[in-house]
Amino acid sequence: MEDKEKEIKEEKKEKKKKNKDNEEIEALKQQVLDLQSKVMYGQAELINYRKRQEERVEDLLKYKNEELLLDLTNMIDNLKRAASVKAESEESKKIQTGIVMVVNQFNEILKKYGVVEIEALGYPFDANYMEAMMIDNDDTKPDEMVTEVLIPGYKYKDRVLKHAVVKVNKNENKETEEKKGNE
Repeated sequence: MEDKEKEIKEEKKEKKKKNKDNEEIEALKQQVLDLQSKVMYGQAELINYRKRQEERVEDLLKYKNEELLLDLTNMIDNLKRAASVKAESEESKKIQTGIVMVVNQFNEILKKYGVVEIEALGYPFDANYMEAMMIDNDDTKPDEMVTEVLIPGYKYKDRVLKHAVVKVNKNENKETEEKKGNE
């Protein structure tokens, strides 16, 4: 009988030990899963960081000349103003012709680098590309139509380098009629 009791006690001890071992194994398995998850998360973060950095570098390289080109567009605008002044003497006409040639040469250089002038005159006003500075009141033209470009705007590749400053048509008669109709 004593042997049986000893055997039973030993079996119980073994079961407890096995249960304890199983619990430890399960805890270790869970730790391994947690660590694998953290490693995978860290790898994903690293991959995303590298992608963001590559995109940032690519963007910096793509638009590296932006400030220089903006300065050039300002200079070209001033040259255009100089070329538009009425020349009276033969000498001033020759100078004006030279200025126009320089403007054309600068425009070709800008095109080479992906800068194009924003077409605004005769187009509907678009706040993404234009800045309204003045309002015109011409009943013969549609509402929100650009009637004059005060300062030209430029796009550099797929970005706006400089907004066009424009005069926009606003028909007051239509507004007055709408107000009367609403009353």
